[in-house]
Amino acid sequence: MIRSADVRTDSEVRSWEARLNRERPQRREVAAWITSQISAASAGSPRVVELACGAGFLAEVLKGQLSGLRYCGFDLSPHLLEYARRRLDGSPGEEGYAATMHFLRADLVSDNWTAQLVELGWAGKVDAVVSIQALHDLGDLAQQKLVLEQARSLLREGGLLAYGDLLLDAENPHPSRYSLEEHEEMLHSCGFSVPGTSLTDGDRHDSGSRGFAAARYGEFGAFACCK
Repeated sequence: MIRSADVRTDSEVRSWEARLNRERPQRREVAAWITSQISAASAGSPRVVELACGAGFLAEVLKGQLSGLRYCGFDLSPHLLEYARRRLDGSPGEEGYAATMHFLRADLVSDNWTAQLVELGWAGKVDAVVSIQALHDLGDLAQQKLVLEQARSLLREGGLLAYGDLLLDAENPHPSRYSLEEHEEMLHSCGFSVPGTSLTDGDRHDSGSRGFAAARYGEFGAFACCK
């Protein structure tokens, strides 16, 4: 089974992403949910940062649905980033692509990745930070919390964190996948206002004015909360 860190060619990238989508078909629902949360929270032309953007799966959905998108995706793999750049290369003659779509290499846990956004002039101006099926690869709760705290510092007041990740599976435990309750506690400890919820498959929770929404899609928990 090829891992993201091992991909070297376009064929390997396509095979890697196809396997993810085949094994976790809910990814498309989660991507649509994340996009809808940004659309509901933004007045237009949102500035969005993606954590561990991979080959550009979520970026492609965002670009197709959010008018005037300004985007910056981070990933550790230079091969995935290069593929994503070409995948999101604007339509022939499209103006402003280079200024609105950025793909930057960083280890989110150990590098000072936020400095790259400071250089772009995005610090404190980000409308949304997003991620899909990636936080668990950053490490344990402490490491995930560190990255989310850094992400929160980049958000404008009222800015949105929206992500979906694989939840703890008691039958097939993974050392850095966690329950809905543990995700909510992590978000609360990062400074987000997160009311307690109890979601089962297909359930939705949207607290509206309190700036929190959550959903469950199969193995995925999806969360959206405002700074």
